[in-house]
Amino acid sequence: MKKGKWFGMGFLAGVGTGILAVIFGLLAIFLFAIIGALMGAVTGWIVQMTPVLGPAVQGGFTALFEVESPDLVAIGAMLGFIAGFFRHWGHHDTCCA
Repeated sequence: MKKGKWFGMGFLAGVGTGILAVIFGLLAIFLFAIIGALMGAVTGWIVQMTPVLGPAVQGGFTALFEVESPDLVAIGAMLGFIAGFFRHWGHHDTCCA
């Protein structure tokens, strides 16, 4: 076996490219989660400001989870973060049939 066959410049470039792909992938996952949390917080704020829907949603969370005064902005941010974090998981149908 020649010296440098496994650890030549091509191998190191491939390892470097793989490490960068993993770093960018992890950053993208957390970026989607942060954007989801921001969108969820804005949506929760909008729902909280509506005169009919806000109290109805708050009453639903109170009845389901026994929380006395639910903050819809925080709940929206939490649900948006979870949805953004798990955005690309699950079944994806690529066929149009």
